[in-house]
Amino acid sequence: MRVALVDNLLLERRGDLFHFDTQPHLGLISLLSVIRAEGHHGTLLDPKLSLRRGSVALDAFMYEAFATEILHTQPDVVGFTSLGCNFIATARIAGHLKRVRPELPILLGGPHASILDVPILTRYPQFDVIVRGEAELTLGPVLERIRDHRPLDVAGVTYRNADGIQRTCDGPLVSDLDALPSPDYSAYPIQELNLPVLRVEAGRGCPFSCTFCSTATFFGRRYRLHSAERLCAELDRLHAAYGQTHFSLTHDLFTVNKAKVHEFCEAVDGRGYTWSCSARMDCVDPALLAHMAKAGCRSIYYGIETGSRRMQSVVSKKLDLDLFWPTLEHTREVGIEATTSFITGYPQETLADQSDTLDLIGEQWRRTPAGVVIQLHLLTPEPGTALLTQYRSELAWDGHISDFNLPALEHDDDAAMRADPEVFVNHHYYRGELPRRRNVLVTAMHPVLYRLGMPVQRHLLARYPGFSLAAFFAELADWRDREAYELAPGAELLVRYATAAWGAGDHLTSMIRYMLAATAPELQLATSRFAPMPQAEAALDDACLALSPRVALLAGVHDCPAILRLLTEAERPELVTVPEQFRNPAENFVLVPAPGQRLRTISLSPDAVRLLDLLSAPTGRRELADALGVAADDRAGFESILDSFVSAGILENAPAPAFPLARGSFRLAAPGVRLSHPTPLATSGSKETHPR
Repeated sequence: MRVALVDNLLLERRGDLFHFDTQPHLGLISLLSVIRAEGHHGTLLDPKLSLRRGSVALDAFMYEAFATEILHTQPDVVGFTSLGCNFIATARIAGHLKRVRPELPILLGGPHASILDVPILTRYPQFDVIVRGEAELTLGPVLERIRDHRPLDVAGVTYRNADGIQRTCDGPLVSDLDALPSPDYSAYPIQELNLPVLRVEAGRGCPFSCTFCSTATFFGRRYRLHSAERLCAELDRLHAAYGQTHFSLTHDLFTVNKAKVHEFCEAVDGRGYTWSCSARMDCVDPALLAHMAKAGCRSIYYGIETGSRRMQSVVSKKLDLDLFWPTLEHTREVGIEATTSFITGYPQETLADQSDTLDLIGEQWRRTPAGVVIQLHLLTPEPGTALLTQYRSELAWDGHISDFNLPALEHDDDAAMRADPEVFVNHHYYRGELPRRRNVLVTAMHPVLYRLGMPVQRHLLARYPGFSLAAFFAELADWRDREAYELAPGAELLVRYATAAWGAGDHLTSMIRYMLAATAPELQLATSRFAPMPQAEAALDDACLALSPRVALLAGVHDCPAILRLLTEAERPELVTVPEQFRNPAENFVLVPAPGQRLRTISLSPDAVRLLDLLSAPTGRRELADALGVAADDRAGFESILDSFVSAGILENAPAPAFPLARGSFRLAAPGVRLSHPTPLATSGSKETHPR
């Protein structure tokens, strides 16, 4: 049979843009190996790849367009996996498939469907069969029965027949992961993507019982790891096939069995690989961390979840926060970068609890200026959790799109999700002790603050009693409520707050503007090698120019590069006093991001800025000169100025403009381009995030 397995449409929100992480889905490539070994023809399809390649666009027609791509593979069966945060995409794509080919069997799997199998089949007729839990032992027999038109008498299956919804007993867990065939990475375009890191499954299962997490519900509480021999063989195979040397070992709690981790470290040491993993802080110790570092571990993701001792007990995370600073220090001492991840928005969380979390984050800014990445996420209700069982009656809807929830694309997506809180529970929230507005503000502004870089973050904290991040958010929230601003949380809100709190002439206001401009998602996307490829590039015209998407104009700021160097070089930037000579508002600047997390800053004359303002849209050189009233005798000099901007990377060739410019006047003057030395941004790099 021709089987098309379809990955999630998983997007991560970054400012006003959405980022998609292209990695092979470990569950699907494992299933591909299983069904190919049984004689089926398997294909892996990923809507994120289609977005990246430009064959589909993230718009109202995307679901239908991607369904068409699936049909082009001429499948006999289509199998989807889905998370709750993007189930609307899965349901819509499957709906378009069923409309075109009503007879096509459509299967669904993954955590969300496994827990909500009956409600999904009851309300969404585009799905025919749900394969629950770990499907490696189930999918083959299901395909065999579909091919032979036999009853689906297979454990771990929910399906619809003439008598209604049928649900068989649960299927078995895969007790010996090593018995599974190696995942089929060849089904994914690894070489095309030139991925800097490759994910590898290390194990499954979680023995803990956090009330907000559904991992144990899907994978079971039985903790399982691949053997050291099998895991190393997998890394060797991927290195031989793709030259890969850096791997992300995927398991929520890699270090629960310390003896097995020591075995892996002994086996992998000396192979030249580097790797990352996830762990609880109470499941590592100094000896294990040292062994892991020696064996190539370069980063660990620690799910802390809350900085409140009370909430650690309430949500059954039960992490001893006395371990936090010693474990973080031990991790950094052996040369491993740590990611600490927090969640806010629990229904039982008070202002004091949230303040404990915020102040633990702020204290990390001060005490660990390097070697740590800090995340703060908004709690997402998850099916199959104790928290949902207790607070189901407190679910509410406001349409907010958090870190990983897919935005509405088709016209009635919002209405469909709002009307079905059981299936689309991830798009709802719990009413609780704190106002939803407060929780959204805190989590939406955290990544904006992160863009400032730790030296500026620490300098910012000096404005608040006790260097308290919670005090900053208290003032920000009070100011927004007092001024009745309806502006959504984001960079503009922070700039307005800084201007209101300290004035436009304050050097910290300038630094906030400067760092936010330099780290704008649009600039990061333009300079990223993972930027989506356009469907059809318009032909460039040597006679037409436009402002490069890799630059940003910024006017009337202080000497921000000098201030940034001063803060970066200071041992305690929160205590730095900025010299007067850096405090005078400077000329206009163009910020030019460059490779390696570095920044070029170019100061410009007012005439040069006016010229660049006109080039925000593609414009012909001759039309530009005419519009500015450049005399014929000055044309050569004017062309020289334009060429200098092209050489500096400020302007670039562009397609011919659709409309001419209005005519004006322009005094030709040397723009006085001065290129500063590259300035380090002093920000941590982008890290893999773990939706909770």
